[in-house]
Amino acid sequence: MSEVLVRPPRTCDGEGAARAWLDFAEYYTKLAPEAFQVPRSEGLAEWIEQRLLGVYSPDDFVRVAELAGETVGFVDATFLPPDSEAPWQLVREVVVPRVFVNALAVQARHWRAGIGTRLMTAVEDWGRARRARLIVLDTYTHSPISVPFYEQRMEYTRQSLRFAKPL
Repeated sequence: MSEVLVRPPRTCDGEGAARAWLDFAEYYTKLAPEAFQVPRSEGLAEWIEQRLLGVYSPDDFVRVAELAGETVGFVDATFLPPDSEAPWQLVREVVVPRVFVNALAVQARHWRAGIGTRLMTAVEDWGRARRARLIVLDTYTHSPISVPFYEQRMEYTRQSLRFAKPL
């Protein structure tokens, strides 16, 4: 396999990133159609490219994974300083500088090939350089792909559960 290059996004990355986003949408929609949907493909590549290139501050981190000249995945994260009300907060997470991973997506044909690991490692390195003390992210608790990835491969621990109830 060719070497995976993790790099800042460029204007040519929309198509490959959109494919990764659609692959994740299709996967999650099969798991829980009441919670997920497949986004409209028309205009998706342009929308994702704008988001990838729309880094607005040094507190934003966006990288793509390129394999053999093709964009096959991306990660989007944000640095969060301690909450301004930290002295009165109960949850320790908000009292330390931290990174929140907004999105990680890899094309399905490249799952379990180390690309997600490379992207998450890039986020972790960036967070350490920013002196973050914690990385936080959400994933679907019933996913047989993402839960083992974060727990076993990346050595993250479950910290909370998010509940939902349709009304």
